[in-house]
Amino acid sequence: MKNINLFIVLSLLVLGMLGYKVYEYDRQMKLTQKTILQTEIRTLAEFIDAFRITYQDILEQGHIDINETTLELLPVKSLSSISRSFSEKVKEEISIRSVSDQPRNPQGMANPFELEMIRYFREHPEKNEIFVKREDAYHYVKPLKIRQSCIKCHGEKEEVLPVIREHYQTGFGYKVGDVRGVLNIQIKDRGYFILMYEDFQDMLAGSIVVYLIFLLIIGILVARMRDDNEAYADRLREEIQSKTRKLAKQKDIFETLYEKSSDGIVILEKGKLVRCNQKIVDMLAYDSKEEVLNLHPSKLSPPCQPDGRDSYKKAEEMVEIARHSKMYQFEWVFRKSTGEDFFAEVTMTPMELDDRKVIYVIWKDITEKKKTQEKLLEQKDVLEYQANHDPLTDLPNRQYFNHRLQQEIDDTRKSDKQLALFFIDLDNFKQINDSLGHHVGDRVLVVVSERLKATIRKRDTLARLGGDEFTIIMKDITKMGDAAVLAKHIQETLTQPLQIEDHSLYISCSIGISFYPQDSDRANDLISYADAAMYKAKEEGRSNYQFYSYELTELAMERVVLQSNLREALKHHEFSLLYLPQVNAATMEYVGIEALIRWNHREIGVVSADRFIPIAEESGLIIEIDQWVMKTAMEQTARWYREGLNPGILSLNLSLRLLRSEHFMEILKKCMKESGFRPEWLELEVTESQLMRKPEEFISRLHELSEMGIEIAMDDFGTGYSSLAYLKRLPVNKIKIDNSFIKNIPEDKEGMAIVEAMLALAKTLNIDTIAEGVETEEELAFLREHHCTYVQGYYIGKPMSAGEIEGKLSGEG
Repeated sequence: MKNINLFIVLSLLVLGMLGYKVYEYDRQMKLTQKTILQTEIRTLAEFIDAFRITYQDILEQGHIDINETTLELLPVKSLSSISRSFSEKVKEEISIRSVSDQPRNPQGMANPFELEMIRYFREHPEKNEIFVKREDAYHYVKPLKIRQSCIKCHGEKEEVLPVIREHYQTGFGYKVGDVRGVLNIQIKDRGYFILMYEDFQDMLAGSIVVYLIFLLIIGILVARMRDDNEAYADRLREEIQSKTRKLAKQKDIFETLYEKSSDGIVILEKGKLVRCNQKIVDMLAYDSKEEVLNLHPSKLSPPCQPDGRDSYKKAEEMVEIARHSKMYQFEWVFRKSTGEDFFAEVTMTPMELDDRKVIYVIWKDITEKKKTQEKLLEQKDVLEYQANHDPLTDLPNRQYFNHRLQQEIDDTRKSDKQLALFFIDLDNFKQINDSLGHHVGDRVLVVVSERLKATIRKRDTLARLGGDEFTIIMKDITKMGDAAVLAKHIQETLTQPLQIEDHSLYISCSIGISFYPQDSDRANDLISYADAAMYKAKEEGRSNYQFYSYELTELAMERVVLQSNLREALKHHEFSLLYLPQVNAATMEYVGIEALIRWNHREIGVVSADRFIPIAEESGLIIEIDQWVMKTAMEQTARWYREGLNPGILSLNLSLRLLRSEHFMEILKKCMKESGFRPEWLELEVTESQLMRKPEEFISRLHELSEMGIEIAMDDFGTGYSSLAYLKRLPVNKIKIDNSFIKNIPEDKEGMAIVEAMLALAKTLNIDTIAEGVETEEELAFLREHHCTYVQGYYIGKPMSAGEIEGKLSGEG
């Protein structure tokens, strides 16, 4: 029976192959016929279109005058005549019609099929041709669209050529691009295609004969195979019995492993639990297998999984995926009968069991593993947060800031907006640490960070790079003015008084700003440029903001050079002193000199104190420099006195660091003793802003100096936050009015009022005054009128070398 079935199958297979070849050959002939016809028709269409365009160009360019005679040359008539003549030549197998739904020539009226095509192309303006078969003929149809050259015959009445207007008296009103008709090329079936089909029929007859011979041969072979199969069937029965015995033994082993497995095992069939081992019962905390198997699968899990998806719907999805996979593994949350949830690693494997398609499922409890992973993740998050945030202010640190800046640059690159980088440095913050202690400084940094947070937008990034340096990444800005508004807001916010412990503190900041992409498209450059702009802000008097420019890069490089060479300058004696004369404002008599330090840099040249003193204060070298200035100036002044000259009072500027040093008095007395300098020849200047940060700490030191006979002057008076109570308690002999108030007198009415008030206050307290930066006769006259005691400045005399001062003192200058 099997051999007969095999014979029938083979016969049907061969018949099917033969049928397929017949079908494929017929399809290929039809495709070839269609391709030939399409190529032939399209060639004719292109030729006719070229003919029409050529005629239209000749007529439009005026090569032929349009009159009653030449009117017959227009394509509407000539093309019809040519097409009829061509059709006769090819025995009516090909016909060409150029038609319209409103022709001038009645012979050009479209038939129903052509009217249908005209409507089709008007409804589908994107179509440029169509190839269809109707009855026993093939049609190639192409829309005739109005070109600019067609307007003279088919446009509005006033656009039509006069001779045509006279002949037809109307226009059709077509516009460029309108479909006015179609070109219909029809080709009937050709004779050579009939010959192809006759050859095909001969081939088919031969194939049928071969097929019958093949069936006869196969029948003989099947008969022989029948005898062989009976012997084979006997051997196969013996092998099946042997393998059945082995499978029964393997099944017993499987059952043992199934029940004793340390993992839970479930058999799923059609979405239901049909079998499970005892481990499943224990994992779910039920009493028996029957109790578990009677549960609906939805009862085995909480309503939702950790990802928020419905457990039952997600389980159906997992089962469906497993059915189409060799094996599928995932994590799942199950719920015990006690209501407690636990994590399990689930492995689903599709298989056949007793000729049924089931899914073999293994549960592995991983609850403890998940808890360990969660702890590790928590520790990782904590460590990562600590690694990327400043422990004092809880702001992002330098590492996080660098990563964030590059990320924001990449995001901004995709938009048309800009990014601004702010580099913020607190002014004179080191003095707070030095005078009030680092614990107060830390409190100040915390308050500053909170104020900065309140000034920026949520999408901006604030970071602390270290010390008193902060940065802000301001994204999504459209103009530089946006950054300026934020900078002003920051300065207004930070200048509000701070109450730390018992101290009322006033701080300000200097801000440098660089822009992406105007200044650079690299993160490191933007940081450097903002830093350079910040230092420019400090040089401009602090408490302001500056935008980056190319010149600031040069200044920043110069600052690096100065900082690296400052220590070497002391060793190589590159410092020198100049002396600025001070005179009595009323009598113009010479009363003293102020020592000014200059740095004669071996490469840059002369460097003023304004440029390198802030660097010296930051590096801590200011104490050594102040000691050198004190020693050098005292030796020079003492020498003049020994030579019989009278240089007057020597005025020295002292840094806060040197004044508060525990060895200051010892150093001062040593310098005076070694040089023979007397205390009454000395006046020490202390800046108001430094002194007022912690006046209590310096009152006793200043009184000690005053008792030695040394005069005390408060420098830059009016620029700090002096308390009159402290001013009264301090042993101040003189206040020095800052040149910012003197400049532009008498034009600056506000400055005049402030100076007048200062002079009145000093007179009330019986304190001498000295105005610095006097440069004009008008300024001097104003100061004299309001009883300023002493003056100095370029109008009085420029800073001079020791030799020039000596010449003036000896009457030679």
